[in-house]
Amino acid sequence: MDLKLGLIYKDGVIINHRSLLKVLLNPILRFFAFQIGTPANQERTEVKGICLSKCKRTKTMKFSNSWKYDTKCDLIDKKRIFI
Repeated sequence: MDLKLGLIYKDGVIINHRSLLKVLLNPILRFFAFQIGTPANQERTEVKGICLSKCKRTKTMKFSNSWKYDTKCDLIDKKRIFI
Protein backbone atom coordinates (compact mmCIF):
# COMPACT_ATOMS: atom_id res chain seq x y z
CA MET A 1 0.00 0.00 0.00
CA ASP A 2 1.50 3.31 -1.11
CA LEU A 3 0.37 6.16 1.14
CA LYS A 4 2.29 8.74 -0.93
CA LEU A 5 3.87 10.38 2.11
CA GLY A 6 6.05 13.48 1.85
CA LEU A 7 5.95 16.91 0.26
CA ILE A 8 3.89 16.80 -2.92
CA TYR A 9 4.86 19.21 -5.71
CA LYS A 10 3.11 20.31 -8.88
CA ASP A 11 4.57 22.95 -11.21
CA GLY A 12 7.39 23.64 -8.73
CA VAL A 13 5.18 24.52 -5.73
CA ILE A 14 4.05 22.45 -2.76
CA ILE A 15 0.41 21.46 -3.15
CA ASN A 16 0.20 19.09 -0.19
CA HIS A 17 2.11 17.60 2.70
CA ARG A 18 1.21 14.07 3.74
CA SER A 19 2.78 12.63 6.88
CA LEU A 20 2.05 9.45 8.77
CA LEU A 21 0.93 11.49 11.79
CA LYS A 22 -1.60 13.44 9.69
CA VAL A 23 -2.89 10.38 7.80
CA LEU A 24 -3.54 8.51 11.06
CA LEU A 25 -4.81 11.32 13.30
CA ASN A 26 -6.74 13.69 11.01
CA PRO A 27 -9.78 11.41 10.53
CA ILE A 28 -10.15 11.23 14.33
CA LEU A 29 -9.49 14.93 14.85
CA ARG A 30 -11.96 15.95 12.13
CA PHE A 31 -14.69 14.14 14.05
CA PHE A 32 -14.04 16.72 16.80
CA ALA A 33 -13.75 19.63 14.29
CA PHE A 34 -9.94 19.93 14.29
CA GLN A 35 -7.20 18.96 11.87
CA ILE A 36 -3.42 18.97 11.66
CA GLY A 37 -2.20 21.27 8.92
CA THR A 38 1.16 22.22 7.44
CA PRO A 39 1.59 25.94 6.75
CA ALA A 40 3.93 26.92 3.93
CA ASN A 41 5.67 30.16 3.03
CA GLN A 42 4.06 32.69 0.65
CA GLU A 43 5.68 31.15 -2.44
CA ARG A 44 4.74 27.62 -1.30
CA THR A 45 8.29 26.38 -1.71
CA GLU A 46 8.97 25.26 1.89
CA VAL A 47 6.91 24.21 4.90
CA LYS A 48 7.07 25.99 8.26
CA GLY A 49 6.01 23.19 10.62
CA ILE A 50 2.65 21.81 11.71
CA CYS A 51 -0.36 23.42 13.37
CA LEU A 52 -3.70 22.41 14.80
CA SER A 53 -6.65 24.26 13.30
CA LYS A 54 -10.45 24.23 13.39
CA CYS A 55 -12.31 22.66 10.49
CA LYS A 56 -15.78 21.47 9.59
CA ARG A 57 -16.77 18.52 11.76
CA THR A 58 -17.22 15.19 10.01
CA LYS A 59 -19.99 12.82 11.09
CA THR A 60 -17.87 9.67 10.89
CA MET A 61 -14.23 8.68 11.27
CA LYS A 62 -13.44 7.51 7.73
CA PHE A 63 -9.87 6.35 7.29
CA SER A 64 -10.37 5.22 3.68
CA ASN A 65 -10.23 8.81 2.38
CA SER A 66 -7.05 9.42 4.35
CA TRP A 67 -5.22 6.36 2.95
CA LYS A 68 -5.64 7.11 -0.74
CA TYR A 69 -4.29 10.11 -2.61
CA ASP A 70 -5.23 10.39 -6.27
CA THR A 71 -4.26 13.98 -7.13
CA LYS A 72 -1.89 14.28 -10.08
CA CYS A 73 1.52 15.61 -9.12
CA ASP A 74 5.00 16.08 -10.56
CA LEU A 75 7.10 14.93 -7.61
CA ILE A 76 6.74 13.42 -4.14
CA ASP A 77 9.73 14.40 -2.03
CA LYS A 78 10.05 11.85 0.77
CA LYS A 79 10.94 14.52 3.35
CA ARG A 80 8.90 14.93 6.55
CA ILE A 81 7.05 11.65 6.14
CA PHE A 82 6.54 11.04 9.88
CA ILE A 83 5.52 14.52 11.13
